[in-house]
Amino acid sequence: MPQPRNEAIVKPEILVWAREDAGYHLEEAAKKISITPKKLLACESGQARLTINQLRGLSNVYKRPLAFFYLPTPPKTTIDIKDFRHFSDETDHSLSPALRYEVRKAKSRRELALSMYEDLEITPETFNSRTSLDESVAVVGQRVRDLLQISFERQVRIKSDYEALRFWRDAIEARGVLVFQASISKREMRGFSIWDAPLPISVVNTKDSPYGRVFTMVHELTHLMLRSGGLCDLGENNIEVFCNAVAGETLVPSEFLLQERIIRDDRTNHIWSDESLLAIANRYSVSRVVVLRRLLTLGKTTQEFYRLKTGEWKKAFELHNAKESSSGGIVLPHVKALSVAGKTFVRLVLDSYHQEKISSIDAAQYLGVKVKYLSEIEKAVTIPYLTGETA
Repeated sequence: MPQPRNEAIVKPEILVWAREDAGYHLEEAAKKISITPKKLLACESGQARLTINQLRGLSNVYKRPLAFFYLPTPPKTTIDIKDFRHFSDETDHSLSPALRYEVRKAKSRRELALSMYEDLEITPETFNSRTSLDESVAVVGQRVRDLLQISFERQVRIKSDYEALRFWRDAIEARGVLVFQASISKREMRGFSIWDAPLPISVVNTKDSPYGRVFTMVHELTHLMLRSGGLCDLGENNIEVFCNAVAGETLVPSEFLLQERIIRDDRTNHIWSDESLLAIANRYSVSRVVVLRRLLTLGKTTQEFYRLKTGEWKKAFELHNAKESSSGGIVLPHVKALSVAGKTFVRLVLDSYHQEKISSIDAAQYLGVKVKYLSEIEKAVTIPYLTGETA
C-alpha cells in the first residue's frame, strides 16, 4: 500500500538519536512541534510517521539539516563533555540543548579548520605544552607565560578589559588552540575545552565579563595542558583547584604581586580597600576577584574578608548585568563573526576562499553571515584592535 505523500519515511532510530543528542526529553521535543508525546513516541518506535512539515520542525529544533534524518543509521559520534565551569553551585549539571549545540558547533569548526589546513597544504601549529597535578603552580604559571610570550612590561601596558581579552585570546590562538565564544546562560557554564590534537578547543561565554573570560581562557588552557580538556568533573576538585591556581598565578604572578608597593606597605591587617584592590586589578588587567584570591593564596588576607568582598561584588555584577541586558545593543554581523570564531578560524576561511578552495557561499556559511559581509570581515580581521564587543 503506497504511503501518503506528506509522510516522512525515516528510520525511527534516527529520530531517537537526534532527540537524545540534541538534549531534549520526549515531552519537550513533542511540544516544540505541537504534537503529543504519545505521537512522537509512536514515531520513534516505528508505529507511526511524522509529516514532512513536522520533520522540518524537528530539523529546526534539533538544529540538524533535513537530509540528516534520512541517514540509514545513526552517527557514532555524540556529545562527550562531562561538565563545565559553572557560575553557580547548582547540582544539576546536565547539558541543555543550547549548550549541546555549542559543543557540536565547536567540534564542527575544528573539523572544518583541519580540512581547510589540508586543502591549503599548511600544517597547523602544534600545542605540545603539558603539565601534571604534581607540579608547582608557580612553575606551571611561568611556563604558561613563557609559552604565550607574555612579559610583565607588555601586560601592564594593556589599557582596557576588552584589550586584555583580545590580547590573551590572540596569544593562546597563536599556540595552536582554537578559542571560540558562545552565548549561553551564565548559570550553565563559564567555559569548556576539548582536548584533541591538533587544534584543541577552548570556548568561553560572552555573557561573562571580559576579565572573567580571560581567567576562563587560562583555566581551560591549563586543562588542555593536563590533557583533560573540558572534562571538568565537579567531583575532581583537585583538578579544578589546580587549574584555578595556575590561572591566577599566570595572570598575577606571585613574584610581581608581592613586590607591588601597595602590598609591601600594607599595614591594614589584611583588610583591603576597594581602591587598593582596583588599582592592582587595573595594573594587571584582571578582575578584583582574581587579585583578592591571589592575596588569599599568598596569606595576605583572610577567608572571612574574601567571602565578604566577593559576595558584595557578585551582587553588584548581577545588578549591572541585568541593567546591561535590558538595554540591549546590536552587534554588527562582521564583528560578531570575528568575536565568535576567532582570528585563526576567520583567517583560515578567508585564505581558503581567496585560494579558491571554498566558495563565497561556503565561507559565509562557515562564519555564520551573508556573503555581503565577507569584505567587512576581511577589514575587521586585519585591524589590530577593534572597539567594543569584538574580542
